[in-house]
Amino acid sequence: MRYWGVVVLLFAGLVGAALYFGDEIGPPETRHRPTAYSDLGEGGDPDTIMIGFEWPHDGWCSGQFSITAAETSTEVRVHDIVSRTPKPGADCAGLGSDGKMAWEALTLSAPLGDRRVVRADDSAALPYQRRGPG
Repeated sequence: MRYWGVVVLLFAGLVGAALYFGDEIGPPETRHRPTAYSDLGEGGDPDTIMIGFEWPHDGWCSGQFSITAAETSTEVRVHDIVSRTPKPGADCAGLGSDGKMAWEALTLSAPLGDRRVVRADDSAALPYQRRGPG
């Protein structure tokens, strides 16, 4: 009986610590499917492409998103974009958004060249979408 009392106390302590320190363990995450890609244009880094995804918000913070990809000689497989919600009161520049789409830079190991850009979860080809004016 004493053993179960210790187990219950330990469990209650873990639950209490999780509730108390939950914000400090890490911010909540959401995942977003890539929907398009673009390059940086003339004069931009040829090893960097921009990955677009649905973002129905007014803006975002620098460093809020992270993205990874697996590269082969024929394709770049882009994984979901991870968004970590900034903590309340965090210093945030508030980058602009059109309320429809956001873009995150993805640094490649080599220039894209003729490789296809695909979504990792279903191998769907991502369409090229020109960004910016013009």
